[in-house]
Amino acid sequence: MYEEQPTAGARGRAITPMMPSGKVLIDGIEYSARLKSGSAESGDEVVVVGHGFGLIVEKPDSLAQAPQSDPNGPQ
Repeated sequence: MYEEQPTAGARGRAITPMMPSGKVLIDGIEYSARLKSGSAESGDEVVVVGHGFGLIVEKPDSLAQAPQSDPNGPQ
């Protein structure tokens, strides 16, 4: 296993179906990963969102749907 893990925001692809766990390829290196929610097919793009027992990833479309807080507060 590799010492250094990809940082949050790193992008890669699922290389196995993820329901929710599977394998991802990031920068040419294979990692065990778990989706934070949902499932992914082999070939789907994923983004690293954290670390646990392996990487924690999300599909980019899931990240776009997450509510974003306005740093300036309500207008």
